Amino acid sequence: MLNIIHSLLVVAVLALMNPSAHSAPAFDHVVVFGDSLSDNGNAGRASNGPVWVEYLAKRLQVPLEPSRAGGTNYAVGGARLDPRSGGTSLRVQADSYLREPGSQGRILHIVYGGGNDLLAAVGQSQSFSAADAAVASLRSIVDDLARQGAREILVPNLPGIGITPAVRAQGPGAVQAANRLTAHFNAALDRALAEFADRTGLRLYRLDVWELAERVSADPAAAGFSDIVTPCHQYRSCEGHLFWDSIHPTTQAHRRLAEAAAQVLQMP
Repeated sequence: MLNIIHSLLVVAVLALMNPSAHSAPAFDHVVVFGDSLSDNGNAGRASNGPVWVEYLAKRLQVPLEPSRAGGTNYAVGGARLDPRSGGTSLRVQADSYLREPGSQGRILHIVYGGGNDLLAAVGQSQSFSAADAAVASLRSIVDDLARQGAREILVPNLPGIGITPAVRAQGPGAVQAANRLTAHFNAALDRALAEFADRTGLRLYRLDVWELAERVSADPAAAGFSDIVTPCHQYRSCEGHLFWDSIHPTTQAHRRLAEAAAQVLQMP
């Protein structure tokens, strides 16, 4: 009997020491609205492996298939928040979902967009207005989800888009302008989502991707990266690279983002 008790204690201690032993929240479904950062098959996966929502869904032990295959990932590569941007916008994605019969169980809704809106606006005279319009669209999506019964919504902010090789190639001035625009977008997003703080029954999870990217830029090695500048898609291996192409992260970076999202979801 003493040996059995000792064995059980050892197992319990090892479980406490192992972060993977702590189960993630028991969501029954994950629904995603977004762009190429979250697309796992509607327009094609823009990375050298799974994207962050795939890693997150795996951790949550729920399926996540593209909506074109009957799944709940509505994200489409190239999509913008601007509802005037065409038939793949996040507004159109959300409207398509909201017209369908609601699923049962605990559902995590993810709304992640704005990067394409900002990339298109950098250097334009109305860039800040474009960022504000993108935030207004995102706010309207969150509001409509909440009105139709969504109880848990994850909304990440954006990393400074000046970090991308595409913007870096335009010179330091473009990098500074892109990062200022991103900071404006993130601040406007914070203000817009603060309006939901007292919404009864709604829990908004926030993921600070800006801060994650800043930490990677300050100390790439600490985050497991050896190259945060060069796209790796033309190389045989992407090991240690932050970027797969001039805009999109590698699957290694996506995995780190999913880990951060899982931590946010486990916060009390």
